[in-house]
Amino acid sequence: FVGFHSPHGWEVLLEGLSRHLGFPANREFIFLFIATFPVILDTVFKYWIFRYLNRISPSAVATYKNMNE
Repeated sequence: FVGFHSPHGWEVLLEGLSRHLGFPANREFIFLFIATFPVILDTVFKYWIFRYLNRISPSAVATYKNMNE
């Protein structure tokens, strides 16, 4: 739906959501959100992969490690 690392996609989504809820679009909040939330989401996702997925499927973790090399 929205590119994970696409700043424009996040900007469009957040502006549309704020207008839908009846709030004016706060550009400073949107850019702060874009600068922090995808990084936090990426960190949580990678933690989940190496913590829990390793127990379920060690081969999936090995594949993921090879993709990042």
